[in-house]
Amino acid sequence: MLRALGHPARLEMLRTLAEAGDATCVDLTRHVALAQSTVSEHLRVLREAGLIDQCGPGPRSGYCVRREALVWLKQMVVAL
Repeated sequence: MLRALGHPARLEMLRTLAEAGDATCVDLTRHVALAQSTVSEHLRVLREAGLIDQCGPGPRSGYCVRREALVWLKQMVVAL
């Protein structure tokens, strides 16, 4: 999870998702001003790290933050 959050674009995308509730890849592409393929790759990394989920059916569905994952991560960091 920490490695996934180590990239500034992924951190910004996670912040955007947390504030918006959910967003599509196109929404995030506009927000972070990166190519759609780059945003898709960053979303893949965040998803594989367990920080976000795909929300809704189909390939054009949005993404949302897994809040329970962030709570767990916070607890682990605080416990250090």
